Amino acid sequence: MTDRLDGHLEDLGIRDILQILSLSKKSGTLRLESQGHAGQVIFHAGQIIRASSSQTPLELGQMLIAAGLISDQQLEDALQYQQGPGCHRPLGDLLSELYQVPAGTIEEIVAQQIEKIVISFFSWRKGRFHFKLEEPQSFGSAQLNPLDIILETGLSPQRLALKGQRFMEHSPVDEDSLELELAEINKRQAQQGHHLLRGMLAELRHPEMGGGIILLILRYASEIMQRAVVFDVRGTNLVGLGQFGVDEYNNRADEIVRKMRLQVEPGSLFARVMTEKKAIRGALGQSRAESMLTNFLGHPKEQVLLAPLLSDDKVVALLYGELNAEDGDSQRLQAFEVFLSQAGLAMEQALSGS
Repeated sequence: MTDRLDGHLEDLGIRDILQILSLSKKSGTLRLESQGHAGQVIFHAGQIIRASSSQTPLELGQMLIAAGLISDQQLEDALQYQQGPGCHRPLGDLLSELYQVPAGTIEEIVAQQIEKIVISFFSWRKGRFHFKLEEPQSFGSAQLNPLDIILETGLSPQRLALKGQRFMEHSPVDEDSLELELAEINKRQAQQGHHLLRGMLAELRHPEMGGGIILLILRYASEIMQRAVVFDVRGTNLVGLGQFGVDEYNNRADEIVRKMRLQVEPGSLFARVMTEKKAIRGALGQSRAESMLTNFLGHPKEQVLLAPLLSDDKVVALLYGELNAEDGDSQRLQAFEVFLSQAGLAMEQALSGS
């Protein structure tokens, strides 16, 4: 995966951003700006552990006071103790030890506040986002405010994405139906799990191929597609990089894809995408390259998606995908196409070894 992802909230909303970062299972910081407001969400291994917003400036001590768990004086004493020599401990730990505030209660209050902050970002329809891969700052770092809200056991971005969607739809959140929908999402992901695992192993064996961003693209594609293949573009040649969902070939599909070389001919669907520089849905034609891909796939769908990855207005990679029936015209597909436009520069940098 590239170490950063930038874009506009008008193109890629917070729901889709959360899903991308959840699927990537990466650690990093998502920063948001919208109409004079700023916010950030911290991820660790794909889980949300911290969040802040200029619209919700409450800190942990204030929340515990509001809940009647500590007094103003106890908070002041704890902060003075925290600032003393040799003390590099989170405020929650100190309050739990000094005043017997149950650690589980603190964790629950923090989780509720993080959820409230993240869901509030769903109303941010305009602005910019920036995600940077990095490990979360440990306590004691000069970059980490000791009063920040920190969650040891992270929250699921998928869960918050579903809750945020219901919030925007003004729909009540029913925990039972939420669990059922999450279970269905997890089931879909599990069905693709062995393909993703093979992709991860390929990334370890071929780091020079930019496997991180390829894996992220395939992870996201697996949410809306039955199978997909990613190609590097080298002039008029397509070089296979990775795939998911191709079940034939006795687990040799990844190896076959990486050996695949396709010559793009004028008039083909590949040529149209490279010329028009936009995603196209249609049927594979009879050109040699399209016939080779058809033979590899066995029975491609009548309508497939070919989408370019662009860098400096140049097509640096192509994605072939077969859509799930229910995602043919969905907003999720539009968001995926926007994501591909963001991924092009990272793909070029990874493949060039920069």
